[in-house]
Order: sequence, then C-alpha cells, then structure tokens
Amino acid sequence: MKKLYKFSAFAAVLMSASLASCTHEEADIFEESAANRTEMARKAYREILLDKGGKWQMEYFTTEEEHGYVYLFTFRNDGSVTISGHNEYIGMLTDPSAKSTYGSETSLWTILSDNGPVLSFNSYNNIFHLFASPEDIPNTERDEQGYGHSGDYEFDLMDYRNDTLHLEGKKHGAKIIMTRVDAAIDDEIYMNEVVAMADSFFNAKIPTVYVNLPGGYRHIVLNGASQLPKFYPETGDYITEWVGRNAIITHDGFTLGKPLTLCDSIDGNHYTVQHFIRQDDGSLLCTDDGVTTITADALNKVATDSTLCWRFDPATSVGELGESFTAFTKGLTEYNGSSLQYMNFGTTVIGNTKYIKKLFFRLKLKKAGQYLNISQAYEVERIGKDQFRFVLGEMDKNMAQYVSKVPAFQAFIDKLGSTTFKCSSSSLLAPICIKLADSQNESSALYINVQ
Repeated sequence: MKKLYKFSAFAAVLMSASLASCTHEEADIFEESAANRTEMARKAYREILLDKGGKWQMEYFTTEEEHGYVYLFTFRNDGSVTISGHNEYIGMLTDPSAKSTYGSETSLWTILSDNGPVLSFNSYNNIFHLFASPEDIPNTERDEQGYGHSGDYEFDLMDYRNDTLHLEGKKHGAKIIMTRVDAAIDDEIYMNEVVAMADSFFNAKIPTVYVNLPGGYRHIVLNGASQLPKFYPETGDYITEWVGRNAIITHDGFTLGKPLTLCDSIDGNHYTVQHFIRQDDGSLLCTDDGVTTITADALNKVATDSTLCWRFDPATSVGELGESFTAFTKGLTEYNGSSLQYMNFGTTVIGNTKYIKKLFFRLKLKKAGQYLNISQAYEVERIGKDQFRFVLGEMDKNMAQYVSKVPAFQAFIDKLGSTTFKCSSSSLLAPICIKLADSQNESSALYINVQ
C-alpha cells in the first residue's frame, strides 16, 4: 500500500498544477500547502527516475533551427548521473575537425523545488552542458557568441505516463521527452546503434522520400538525413509551400520537434504527424495515426532515376545473370588484356563529361595508367511499382567494337535487354542497394549500389 499512496499523492500534485489559483478556495480543496505538494512531487519524480535501474533516453532539443540529439542518463541514489551521447560536438571538445564521437561522463543531479519540481544537472558535465554554454558554436557561419546552442540543463518536470517523462527547458522552453530504457544496456553500444540507425533511416544519396498519407496523397520530404527536413505537397510548389521542422533520429524511430499537419488532397482530410517508428521493411510508420508512412519512391522509380548513378556489383551477382556478368568481364581480358573497372547506369560524371542515361563501362586497359570509357544509350519501361526493363539504344563506336569482338559481352547486353527486372531492397526508406532479379527466375540477379 505504500507505493499506491505515493502515486495517489503524486496524482493529486499533478491535479493541483492544473487547478491552482490565487483564490482563497484553494485551501479548501487541498489539505497540503503548495510547498508540501511540490515537495511530494519532487520526491515522487526522484523515485520515478531511480526506478528499474534509473536508465533513460532523452530526446534533447535546443532551438527549432537545430536538430535533436539522443542522450542516455543513468541516475543513482547517491546523486550521481552518468550521461552518454554520440554527436559531432562531443568530438569537437578535443578536435575541432572531428565528426560524430561517443562520450560519457559522470556528474551530479538533483530535483529542485521551484514553482514545481525541476530536474537539474547541477555540476558541469562536458558532454551535456556544452549545449547550454554561451560560447560560439564551432564550424558555423553565424556568430553565436553569448548564447551558443541556447540549450538547457534544468528542466521543469511536466508529466509522467507510460514510462515517459515530459519536460520543458527551464530557460529556453524546448519540449523534451525522456523514455525509460533497460538498465542492462551498454551505453556505447546503444549510442553506436543510434548512429547506424540514422544511416538506415535516411541517406543523402537518396535525397527525396515521401510521406504517404492515408488517402493516398504524398508529400515530398527533402534533407531527411540532415534531421532538418522540409515538406511540401507532391503536386505543389516547393518555393511557396515548403514547411520545415527540426527532428531527431532515435534508437527506434524518427520524431519531429513539433507536430506537422499535412493535407491529403485526395480525400480532403488533414493529418497531423510527429512520431514515427522504424518497421522491419525499413519504412517509418507514424504512431500518431498508425497509418501514415515515410518511404522512398516506388523501387523501380528509384532504381531507374536518371539523376542518380547506380553501379553494378559483380561480387554479389548470382545465377544466370551473375554468370553472364562474370563471363563478360573474363572475355574482356581474353580479348586484349583489358578489365572492367566498373559498370554504371543513370548519370555518370567523368571529369567535365556527363554520361546521362547510359549503360557506362569504364575499362582499364592493359597498358598501365590507360582507361577507356564506352557506353550505350537506354530508356526504361516501368511495370507496376517494382519491375522495369531496359530499352537499349545506340552504342558508341568503341563499345560496338568491343561487343563485336567479345561474344560474352554481346551475350550480357542481350541478357540485360531481354530481362524484366524485379526490384527489392532491405530498406524502403534508404534503398541504397537494390537487387535486380529476373522476374521469371529470382535466383538470377544483379545487385546495384547508388554512388
């Protein structure tokens, strides 16, 4: 019954926050004074933070112009707290040119009694207090001297439910959540997984992804990898209609700093989104409505986007297609000692030359230091959302000569032109590697990687 009493008292404290007034009637509603209620809330929050091993993930935001950062906190009864993070500013503490770096440091914490309970990290912690420092931010064009990131190290404790704490920065007012995590996890492994997860959520090499609304309309998402995404209607105008948000990529999902309301021009409804969880297929599912997703475009559109450069990977190609690829590369060497350095399609840039919508082959010639570029034009025919075929066009003269002299080269080109490819990827959001399988025999496949 002791535990039940404490949380009943805590519920009364939370109720008092919403009903408090300066009228005399308040004394009739609550048996305890405001000071006593705050003290009770302070103790209750302390118990919550220490419960179940005391480990929490914080989704830390500063201003709306800066993306969020993941931190782990391990609170202890002796007033110490270990804070762990992995970001570029931790690296800059020792090396101004450093990239994202893991760091962990132990300092002190307490819960203060103010107008309400306040979580305070009350001794300096290098890897966390750096966001509250008024120093100029390294490697930015602006001069932030005097306010820095405008972050907080003291937070008003606003609410607790379902192992989630809702906080608000005491000085700058950023809305922040902390979620309980398993006390047994290793901080460094966990933070490394957050960084790896970020690469699987968005990849700068696939610059455009989509919010797929329940009615069927899509909004384009740009710059997701920066965690400062911009959104605009697929059939709208980017210049006049884009809306930006700051965001954070966590261990399990993707969260916008503030809710975003988007219009579905097909069903006429408006949908508000903020929180997304990664699914097994790599897509992001909105937990606010359980329907809205974020994905890249249809896979056959991504694979045949002529603005991207895709490279065939001979090492992972399998089945008849793989064998044909291997025979072609072997045939080059047998013909004149040349070898295939790489094979691309889409847009390949060599020096000042762009090879657009070309099957492009860069050959390393037998004579040291010499290379030859050969190519064949193509168009694509897309079938459904995951299949396409190459419609092959004219070869340049050098390629025509090689094809005429290397029968396996001709056979490989014929195979490319006669196969309907079915696309698949381990990630629908960042499909930087795509399997192109023969739609009639999926054990026969080529693999391509975006460059």
